[in-house]
Order: sequence, then C-alpha cells, then structure tokens
Amino acid sequence: MDIIYSALRLLTEPWALLALVASFAFACENHIDEWLLNRLGGNTEEAEESDAVGTLVIISGLFGLVVAIVFGLVAYFAPDKSVTILVGKGLATQATIIGMFEVTWLIPYLYAVNRAGALAAAPLFQSIPVIALILGIGFFAEVPPMVHIIGAGVIISGGVLLNLTEVEGKWQIDKKTVGLMLLASTIITLISFLFKDNALEGNFVATAFWGGIGMFVSSVLIFTLYRPYRLQFLKFARKVDKQSIRIQLINETVDMVASLTQRLAIILGPSVMTVEALNAYQPVFILLIDWFLTKNGSKSLHTGFAKKATAIVFIALGTILIAQ
Repeated sequence: MDIIYSALRLLTEPWALLALVASFAFACENHIDEWLLNRLGGNTEEAEESDAVGTLVIISGLFGLVVAIVFGLVAYFAPDKSVTILVGKGLATQATIIGMFEVTWLIPYLYAVNRAGALAAAPLFQSIPVIALILGIGFFAEVPPMVHIIGAGVIISGGVLLNLTEVEGKWQIDKKTVGLMLLASTIITLISFLFKDNALEGNFVATAFWGGIGMFVSSVLIFTLYRPYRLQFLKFARKVDKQSIRIQLINETVDMVASLTQRLAIILGPSVMTVEALNAYQPVFILLIDWFLTKNGSKSLHTGFAKKATAIVFIALGTILIAQ
C-alpha cells in the first residue's frame, strides 16, 4: 500500500504530471512509428532489411528546424531568454551535440520496432532508470538503496519475459531486439544527464533551440554521408504518399510535445532517474492503446498477448520501485 500511495502522491507534483503527459504521448508515438514502418517498408524479422528506418530518421531530424524556429521566436519575444545566452557560456555546442544524439537513438529504436513491434520493443525503454542506476554506481560511486536494486531486477525480469519467444519447442530471448533497445536507452540516458546540466546552466528555451539545430544538422549529415538512408528518403520523396506525410507530421508534433514536456519535467524534478522512473506508465499506455486498436480492428492481436501484458506489469512495478 505504501508503494501505491507514494506513486499516487507523486502525481500531485507538477513535474510528475508533465512526465505522465510525456509518457502517454510517447506511447502514442510508438504505435504511430510501427504503422509508418509497416506502411513505408514492411515489417520484417531481420532488422537490417528495413527500407523505412532511414526515411523516418531523416524526417525526424529535419523537424528539428521547426523546433529551432519555434523556440527562436519565443526567445526573440522574451529577451531575458535569448538564445545567445548559451553562446557566451560556451554551452551552445554542447546543446547542439545533444540534439544530434536525439536523432541517433532513433536508429536502433526504429529497427527494434520494425523487428518486434511497438508492444514488444517500446516497453524496454524502462531499462533507462536501470541504466541510470548503473551509471550512478560506476561513475559517481553512488550506493543505491535495496529497493532500487530489487526494482531493477524486476524490470530486467519483465524485459526477459517480454522478449521470450518459442522456437521449435524451445524458449529463446530475442537478443537483437533487446540489444537494440538497450543501445537506444543508453543514448537517451546520457542525453537526459547532459540536458539537465546544460539547461540548468543556461535556460530551457535556449537549450531547446540549439538542440533543434543539432537535430537538423544530424539529419543533413546522415542524408549526405550515408547513401542507403539517402536513397530511402529520396524514394519516399518521389512517391509523395500524402497519407504517410500527414501521419508523419502528426507523429513529429507528438514527439516534439512529448520530448519538450519530458525535458521540462527533468529540469523541475528532483533527479533524472526519478523523472525517468515515472515512465513506468508508458508501457501500460502502450498496452492499452494496443488493446484498443485490436478491439477496433485497426490491427491484429499479437501472439502471446497475455504473456506480454504480464511482462509489462512486471516492468511497470519495477520502475515504480526504483522511483521510491
């Protein structure tokens, strides 16, 4: 009961409400990503075979220019939050690099969703507080309380259960999906630590502006330097799939709202790990959205739905434990 009470009490905090809104928005985005991958490239069990990942990565990066314009206008009309503040402090480059990494983590994540679907892949983002815990031990010599260690173990158990598949009568872990999501989660964890330090030394608006510039620069570099992704994007541009373009614009808007809301929660919250731990609700939202889409005939029922639902409950409980 104490754990449930603590979880409910957290939701009275402004930063916690922001984190909850971000979790729901990210859950919506996970399912939109799956839809786009299926429409543009077709779902495949082999991550390397997707011909839609490059398109979505480049479009996401290009949308960073929209983020920069929005916050540039905010800074222009609010001189006390000028985007030039970070230049004087030498932090503009750091914020730009953070923006570039914002695009980088999308690559392993999209491959994982393409391979296993949003319901199996996206809940593994709950490894973020576990990774934050490990980084705290390794780099800052922090000694976590026992409840955090137990929570980490529960999350890991849920992640293993979520990606167990039966092949020829034997249970196997989908190592590729787990590995891809762990890579994406590690990058996001590092971004979260860097963003909080940067935003606190400068300001939220300026950091968001330069982060948008970094996303745009990363997209241009990927398009210029990596031929397979360039060809994928040009193929998409020539087809002019209006429905996919509309959905992608909606998706990028949802992502911008989710990312900026979560960043603001990180700045206002007590610690990165605590804010990230409230993402415990994201896999629950993913599960509910998946159930809703299935009930309405928008997608077919996943194999082993009950097993995945049980695993997601484990992951959510473990994340709540880490938040204590």
